[in-house]
Amino acid sequence: MSRLFTYNPFEPLTPAFIDILTARAHHYLVVQQFRYPGIAENKGFMATAYPAAEQAHDHFLQLRPGEGKVLQLHQGGDREKLLSLMVEGSSYRFFYSTTPDADACRKLSQTYKQKVNTYIRSQLHIKNDGGYDVTLKVVAGRFMAIITSGQQRKEVLFYDIIR
Repeated sequence: MSRLFTYNPFEPLTPAFIDILTARAHHYLVVQQFRYPGIAENKGFMATAYPAAEQAHDHFLQLRPGEGKVLQLHQGGDREKLLSLMVEGSSYRFFYSTTPDADACRKLSQTYKQKVNTYIRSQLHIKNDGGYDVTLKVVAGRFMAIITSGQQRKEVLFYDIIR
């Protein structure tokens, strides 16, 4: 599969990145399942960091049962377990819920334009009211496509569109 079809805009979560988060007092990390082309089923995870336990807990409450968990990076057990899953050769892939690339949405739109158009026509069943606008963003750790046309609005997991 070419790089074009597996473009992933998210920042890889690495041990060095975890050090940066803890240095900035973001001691709570919500880690949840992340599905994306090129990532094996149940091997991809999206992480979102918070400075306060309450914020992490609020995010966690938006997840489905078994979708993720809250880790405390300032306590050795959670941090060490996470780091052990990041070792060289691990089948697990971790990403942080931000992009290092300012052009990520544009690149994603170009890469997956045909799949997005097909999905809108075949699955959404919303009337074209002057065209469709597609906004991509992370909502509670989930990579969502917000599709609007006039006053109509639908939120869909981006993976469901491009798989």
